[in-house]
Amino acid sequence: MAVEYIMGNTLHGRISKLPKEQELYLYGQLADIYLQLHRHQFDRIGALTLDSNDENWVFEHNRPLTIELNDQELSGMKGSEIIPAHQTYSSTIDYVYTVMKLVFNDFYHSRDSVFNETDARNYLYGIFASQGIVMEWVDERDNHGPFLLMHGDLRPPNIFVDDDLNITSVIDWEWSHTVPSQMFIPPSWICGQELPAATTKPYHLVLDVCVSQFQRAAREQEDQHYNPDKKLKLCLPLVKLWNRHLKSEKLFIAYALLKPCYLGNVYWNLLDDIYHGTDSGERVDGFYKLKVRKRQEKELQRVLSDLEAYKKELALAGLEPTQPAAPLVLKPAEGNDSNTLSKSGEDEDSAIYRIWKKLDIKNTLSPLHCWVPCSLVGVSIIVCCIIAKRRR
Repeated sequence: MAVEYIMGNTLHGRISKLPKEQELYLYGQLADIYLQLHRHQFDRIGALTLDSNDENWVFEHNRPLTIELNDQELSGMKGSEIIPAHQTYSSTIDYVYTVMKLVFNDFYHSRDSVFNETDARNYLYGIFASQGIVMEWVDERDNHGPFLLMHGDLRPPNIFVDDDLNITSVIDWEWSHTVPSQMFIPPSWICGQELPAATTKPYHLVLDVCVSQFQRAAREQEDQHYNPDKKLKLCLPLVKLWNRHLKSEKLFIAYALLKPCYLGNVYWNLLDDIYHGTDSGERVDGFYKLKVRKRQEKELQRVLSDLEAYKKELALAGLEPTQPAAPLVLKPAEGNDSNTLSKSGEDEDSAIYRIWKKLDIKNTLSPLHCWVPCSLVGVSIIVCCIIAKRRR
């Protein structure tokens, strides 16, 4: 094992406190990491190993070992029965189907996957409802690859920076594996929050804008450093890929699949309303009234029984069970940052106002001015064609 001392501090706890200029500077560096990873493309989803000569990276039937899969295995949930050690995948749809099986496994076998009966009923319903959404989300153009290399645990504590916010090192690459191109997306923590909080309405708008700014930074990096033929920006590989896949609903589905332990949160925070609309309570009740759901109702009661037993064990050990997180609001932070999410009370109008400031509408819309002339020309041509056709 090679051990090297790394100078600097990690990004942990600093993301939400960065001024806008430093935030965009950091995005550019992170985008460069993504651009380098994007250049490593493979024909299977799995993990890499060196060949017998220790020269080239190859697939030797190593499964895509994620932190979530490892956690299930360590918790005795037998995740390896779902993704065996030598399992790899040649299609996106097969892989995401397996990820959904891991989510079911979390519900049925994790001792603290739910808080109470209402939470349990909603979680199980959400998993079933998500299956169709996820299958529809798979883009047939990317279904059979290429598959892209991902770090697997790219988060602030694993990123070292110097005093000027230059990234000096990225550590903990042991979770790296290849993923479908639809799951090769900017990290959700760039908005300063974990995924459950980042996808809560209306705060998901902040994540949307952060991703948009990250996408813009990646576009500039790709054009400046990975465009020797001076192609149009819209024709660059990562630009084209992210223009297709970084749309809100598609993006949130990808985040849920990358963090399957949070799929239930993302579903109820956003996806249920996007795909099914109102009357969620009636839909959940109707789901469990179906005769074909008797087995699920029975399993749900078993899960609740296991939860009560687990709570008693915690009480005997003098521990408290995990409680649902309090609703998040925005409040002013120390210094110039007024966009920090908080669990303290604040009126809705004030929270929305601070979200509006975070969205930075002027900078978000500024690139659109260059498209206005092209749009006017396009509209003029269409009008002329319609007039000519009618005169005939």
